[in-house]
Amino acid sequence: MSFVEFLIQKKNVLFTSACLIVAYTIIWRLRKALPASVSMIMMLFSLDLAFSLDNTLGLPPFDFYNTNIIPSFNGPDALTLLLYPAFGFLFTYFYYRFRISGVAITGYILLWAVLGVCFEALNVQFDVFQYKGWRLTYSFYIYLLVQTLMVLMYNFIRETFVRAKSTTNMRSKSQWHAGSKRY
Repeated sequence: MSFVEFLIQKKNVLFTSACLIVAYTIIWRLRKALPASVSMIMMLFSLDLAFSLDNTLGLPPFDFYNTNIIPSFNGPDALTLLLYPAFGFLFTYFYYRFRISGVAITGYILLWAVLGVCFEALNVQFDVFQYKGWRLTYSFYIYLLVQTLMVLMYNFIRETFVRAKSTTNMRSKSQWHAGSKRY
């Protein structure tokens, strides 16, 4: 097997690895904008949603798609799962950064659902996902649900932090990052 054939066979892993490097480099640069606890909660929540949905929709009895060619969980699947927290962080970061509120939340959720479908279509081209009866249209509706849950979770966390801050009168920069004055 030539090196080119090897690369073509492993294009899903190479694509996922490249996306991870880019995504986590961006996160590293943006990480101080949100309190670390908020970032961690949103990233874990994003991972949990993705893992739950993948296990519900990608396994029997539904079995709508495979991840990374092999139907069973393996190393490349673990890499793929690491993309979801990055997506969750970026979603939360821009929601926070641009102070999305009111009717703009609907547009923001729609925008990210479209971005999610576009990124998923790219993943399909690189064999990260192989559909077995699944369509990108279905993904759009799943992304609408997931992004709505992300907004609800972020707003819940923000309100909880605001209440905690006002009741305990915390002013420590170690607990409330100086760059996060909106809390």
